[in-house]
Order: sequence, then structure tokens, then C-alpha cells
Amino acid sequence: MTASRKQNAGLRNWSPILPAFLSSLAILSAGCAGSQAVRKPAETVARCRGTLGIEAGSITRDLRKRLALPAGASGAVVVEVLPGGPGAAAGIRKDDLVEEIAETRISDECGFIEAANGRACDPVRVTVRRAGKPIVATLVPVAEEPFFESACRAGIASGCFRQAWTLKSRGGSRERALELYEAACRTGSAEACAYGGLILSDVAARSHEAPPMLARSCDLGSGAGCAHLGFLHATGKIVARDDRRATSFYVRACDLGDARGCYNVGLMAEDGRGMHADLSLAVARYREACESGSSTACTNLGFLHENGRGVAKDPARALTLYQRGCAGTRCQPSNLGGCVNAGRAYRDGIGTEKKPARAAQIFEEACHRHAEPDDVGFAGNSSRACSLLGGLHLAGDGVAKDFDRGRELSEMGCARGDAFGCFNAAVVFTSGLGVSPDSVKAAAFLDRSCGAGDAEGCHDLGRAYEKGAGVPRDRARAAALLRKSCGLGFQAACPSKKK
Repeated sequence: MTASRKQNAGLRNWSPILPAFLSSLAILSAGCAGSQAVRKPAETVARCRGTLGIEAGSITRDLRKRLALPAGASGAVVVEVLPGGPGAAAGIRKDDLVEEIAETRISDECGFIEAANGRACDPVRVTVRRAGKPIVATLVPVAEEPFFESACRAGIASGCFRQAWTLKSRGGSRERALELYEAACRTGSAEACAYGGLILSDVAARSHEAPPMLARSCDLGSGAGCAHLGFLHATGKIVARDDRRATSFYVRACDLGDARGCYNVGLMAEDGRGMHADLSLAVARYREACESGSSTACTNLGFLHENGRGVAKDPARALTLYQRGCAGTRCQPSNLGGCVNAGRAYRDGIGTEKKPARAAQIFEEACHRHAEPDDVGFAGNSSRACSLLGGLHLAGDGVAKDFDRGRELSEMGCARGDAFGCFNAAVVFTSGLGVSPDSVKAAAFLDRSCGAGDAEGCHDLGRAYEKGAGVPRDRARAAALLRKSCGLGFQAACPSKKK
């Protein structure tokens, strides 16, 4: 064994679906995308929480074609201008592309939701693009609660939805919010059906009502509703598990501009779930999802670029995408897998010159970051970061050589289930790095490493059984472990072929 073996294969998000999808009200979809209302200074909120009275959504493939938008165009496309609101007074029209609100550049619909709602009621400069030409207008926001309540009374479905959304975004009662979402859903608000279905899916006594409500949402044109219905079928939650149906809903969600729907289409295409494996399709949908705000999709697309799977091998592009995944967006928080892969790129010189000190900084932050409920694969990526940082300390690469710190971090990663940390802890006790050599402890860590799927750990454990090093000598057990190691891809464990 060699100390602090480096992870050679790129990390990726292996989960076949997005487990945290729609687990909160930070939904990505046309008409209801975005995080909770943007936080404003307390004195501003107390004075006025205003709205522009505009609904806008993602730039879908169909919209890009119909509106002749150039490939690099970004922003949010107006889907509705509520009567009597600031947008209507300023002459904003459906199909306008919102590019800027005040000093905020709008890159996706989540950014639009934050900038257009819950803001001060002072006049604000808004830039839209119409028929290829920029138009600048000044809008005066109005207090959102009375405006949305009035719109709802007038029979405007989106007004009813925003009335409920505003209540929930301010931490109001979930039960009251559900009542309002259900009422808005009945008036024809696709997004209200999506939010209501989401809440119902987590209410045990009423979870059976979620699928039909989400189906209505999907039929009315909510990408989020389609995507969550796909999630239910992909996981077998509430309904029977059916990958083919799940994929069909994800495709519909993606077509409607839902970034996480596109992410999941990419994942299903990459893994061949519910459809034939198609790496070129996976690349296209990951790219679409990444551009629309899915940080996880950016990470996965980077992995494909790094390894030349379905796209030309491009390490520099991979690093850029990992960094985008790590940075996060207004639609989805930082994806820790992107951070870990960016750190690995700096450590190994993938798409950049080697910068082990920078890698150590990234691993340090990732190891100790608090969990985000919407970050796919957070636990595994956090534990891997601890293990990788431990490896740097054991080798003195980019940080001071510190066997005690390296062992502590490796054991921390191992305790959290990371095979690489277990392997490095085994190296510490085999080689006596800052501790007395202990073959029993080394074998125990190798057993955990192998159990977690590490091929080299299985190989070294097999050799330990051959020699009786820290475990009873057992040639049959050794042979089985070497076969497992070979099956996991570690060629040194495979029997040589005689010519």
C-alpha cells in the first residue's frame, strides 16, 4: 500500500433521481420558480414588501425558437402581466425577456422571482428585450399582499397562487397555505397545484391526494408538477415505482423549462433508466439544466467533460463546470460534489496547473460545511472531502505534513461512510504514520473500505488474509476478496492471462 492514495475517478452524483426535489418550496418551474422571497433589510420590509405584478418563467427550447432568441440570451420570459399592476402600467408585455431589475442582472427565473417580489416600493428600473431591442421602463412596486388578494378576488388564478406563496414565504401556517393553494388550484393555477401537491405528498393522511393534484398541475403546464410526479414514480413514493413513467414526466417537465426536470432527464439518459442509455442526450439535458440554474447538473456535466463521455474530453471546461456547481445559483444551493471535484482538479492539475494549497482550502470548507437539504449527495461528498484533506496532510501536499491530523480526518471520513478515508486510515496503521503499526486496526479499516466498495481496499484486505496480517489466515476468503477487487476494476487483483 502507498500512503494517501489519491482518488483517480471523478466524483459524481450517483443518485438516480433528485432525492431532495421539491422537498421545500424552493421550486424550479415556470411561474413558481425561485427560492423563498429574497431577504430585505428589516426597515425596508416593515415599510413595504412590493411586487412588480409580473409572472415570468424559464427560456424553454420552444420559446427560444419562437422568440428568435440568440443562443447566449439569458433572463426570464414574461408569461403574464397582472392587470392593474406596475408591470401593466409600464407597458410590460407577455414574451418580453426580462434582463435586468434595478442593478440585478437576471440570469434565470429564480433570480427574477427574488428581484420582482418582496422588494421596497421605491421606483425601480427594469430592462426588457422585445423583438431583439432593449426597452427600459420604470416601475413602481405595490404592496404585494393586498395586490395579490385583490387579483385573486377578481378571479386571476396567478393572483390566488401568489397570495398563498406570499403567506408561505413569510413563514405562515402550512395548513393555511395549503388551503390557499388548493383554492388557487381549483381556479386553474398550475403552480398552486404543484405547491399544494408537494405539501400533500408529505402529509401522511392525505398523501394519496398528491398524485392527482400534481397530474392536474402537469396538465396545466407546470414543469415543477410534472417533475415531482416523475420523482414519485422514480422512487415509488405513494405510487408504484415505474422508471418509464417517471422519465416521461421528467421529459415533460424539461420541455416546460423546469431545470431539475432536465437534470433528471440527463441522469436517466446517462444511466439508462426508463429509456435507452444515451450520453449525447444526457449532455444536452445537463447543459440545459445547468444554464437554467441546476448546480447539480453543472457538476454532472463537468464529469462527462472530464472523462469524454458523450462529449469531447475537455478538462478545462470540466473545471469551469465544477466551479459553477460549487458556486450554486439562486435556483439551487452550492453542490458540494462540484466543490470536491474542483478541489480534486486543483490537486491533480486537471484543466489547470496543480495548486494543492487551493485544493486543501476547498476540501477544508467542504469537510466542515453544514448540510443543505437541497444538495444532492451532500453526506457522501462531505465525507469524501474530509478524507481527501486527510490524504493531503498525510502526504504534506499543499499543507503541512501532519500525521495526526491526516489520521483524524481520514477516520472522520471513514466514520461517515467514505471508503477512501477508511483506506488511508488503514495505510496509517500499516505503515505506522505517527502511530505504532497495528495490523489488526489496519485490517479493520480495510474491511470497512472494501465494504464501502473500494477496489484497492478489497485487494489489500485479500492480501492480509493470504498472509494472516491482522486477520486469521484464510486463503478462500483471500481469493474471494481478490475476485471482488478485480470485479470492481482494480487490475492488480485480476489473475494474469497466460499466453
